[in-house]
Amino acid sequence: MSIIMLVYNHERFIAQALESVLMQKTDFEYELIIGEDCSSDGSREIIRRYEKRFEGKMKPLYRDKNLGMAGNLMDCLERCTGQYIAVLEGDDFWTDDEKLQKQAAFLDEHPEYVMTVHNWNIVSGSGAFIEKGSDYREFKTFEKEDLQKYYLPAQTSTIFVRNIAGELKEKYLKILKKYFWIPPDRCVSLILLLYGKIAFLPDVMSSYRYYVEENGTNWSSKHDTNAKRNYLYAYLTALGMEWMSRDIGYPVDMTKAKVNFFKTAGAARRWDGGKNKHKMNFYRILMLLIEPHRIRMVKAIRRTHKIY
Repeated sequence: MSIIMLVYNHERFIAQALESVLMQKTDFEYELIIGEDCSSDGSREIIRRYEKRFEGKMKPLYRDKNLGMAGNLMDCLERCTGQYIAVLEGDDFWTDDEKLQKQAAFLDEHPEYVMTVHNWNIVSGSGAFIEKGSDYREFKTFEKEDLQKYYLPAQTSTIFVRNIAGELKEKYLKILKKYFWIPPDRCVSLILLLYGKIAFLPDVMSSYRYYVEENGTNWSSKHDTNAKRNYLYAYLTALGMEWMSRDIGYPVDMTKAKVNFFKTAGAARRWDGGKNKHKMNFYRILMLLIEPHRIRMVKAIRRTHKIY
C-alpha cells in the first residue's frame, strides 16, 4: 500500500506525524511518499533525519518549486504503486497503531466499497483535545445525499482508498483542473462515488490539528469558512460541485447547501456589531448574480424559514 504525506511549513508537527506512521503494525508492506512543497521552515531537514528510520520505505519528494496543495497531491498520487492509498497531512497524526491494518481488512472483505474513513479527534496547535470530529455524522455509509448536504466523508487523515489514481488522471484530470477553485477533497469525494460506496468506521484513529493563525499557511488559516466568514467561497464551491457533477455524469443538487450559505451570510451581518454588514450584503448580491437558476434559488430561500 501507499501513504501520501503532504508537507508545507510543518516544522512544529512533522515529527509527530512521521512517528505515527512508524508505529503502524501491519502484515503488509507500505511506501511513504512525502511531498515536501518548498517549506520555508525546517520541515525538510526533519524529514531527512527520518529517512534512515523508514529503512527504504520513505520516498521523499523535495520540490524545487511550490506546487500548491492540489498540484502536490496529484503528483504524489501518480507515484503511488500500492493497491490502497492512505493520506496524512504533515500537521495531523494517527493515534491507533492498527489503523492501516483495520482499514485494509475492511476493504479486502467489502469489494463494493471504494473507500473507508473513520472517527477522529480535533486538537489544537499544541495538541490539546478540542472535540470529537465526527459528532454530527449520522451515516455509516457516505452517499450522494450526504454530499449534497455539503458534508465530506471525514477528515483527510482518515482516508484509506483503493488506488484509482491512474483512472483519475486519465479520465478526470482535465475536469479537476477546470474546477481548480473547488477543494481537492470535495472533488475526489464526488468522483469516488462513481466507483463505489464509502464506509464510515466508528473507531477514533487519528487527530486533526485545527488552528487558525494570522498569515498562517495551513488550510484552516487560509480557508476555514467559519473563521474567515467567506460564505461566498463556500457558495462557489457548492455551485462548482453541481457543474462538475454534470461533467462526470453524476449530477448532484447543492441547492440546500447554497441556500444555507446565503442565509448564514445574512445572519452574519449582525455579528461583530454589524462590522461585516456591507461585506455580507455584497456576498449575497454576488451569490445571486452568479447563480444560473436565480428564480429557483429565490423560491428555495423563501421556502425555508426567515430570510435574513
